[in-house]
Amino acid sequence: MDLTCIIEGQIIKRDPETFSTPKGNQGVRFEIRRQPRYRNAAGEWVDGKTEFYDITCWGALADNVLASFKRYDTVIVTASALYAQESGGYAHLKVTASGVAASLRFGNVTPERKERIANAAVRTPDGEDLPVHPDDAWATAIPAPPPWPQPDPLPRGAAARGRPAPLPPPSRLHGDVP
Repeated sequence: MDLTCIIEGQIIKRDPETFSTPKGNQGVRFEIRRQPRYRNAAGEWVDGKTEFYDITCWGALADNVLASFKRYDTVIVTASALYAQESGGYAHLKVTASGVAASLRFGNVTPERKERIANAAVRTPDGEDLPVHPDDAWATAIPAPPPWPQPDPLPRGAAARGRPAPLPPPSRLHGDVP
């Protein structure tokens, strides 16, 4: 049985930083703080006890986190493994992240997708760089067709037989045609 936990919090203390294991694998770690709010019996909002999470990322996720986030950013972390450790009277939960995303609760984000380079290396979660082979499905992918079918033109005289006129092509809706 797999445990998956989702945590939203603010990166504190410092920007995400890189580290290396004794075997040479590189990762990124950072700490987030979460302070839950709830309503008490009187119906007033109350701040809960602050929770701290030490997040560790590996592989391409680590590279993307390092390039994307800094101190005070609010993130959403999908945890694939976690364990507790006490430190200074507070419980620090150690988390291995399987995904990290920007939270839109307090700000906006402009997503940016990296271009895939032919014959480039791909970093595995273990930190190993593997070459991309030409038979890789993504290296030879073609764009998907539009999500809706294009309307068929009606035969001449169709409007005269009581059929509605065809709709304009969907490309006008998206600003492709001036």
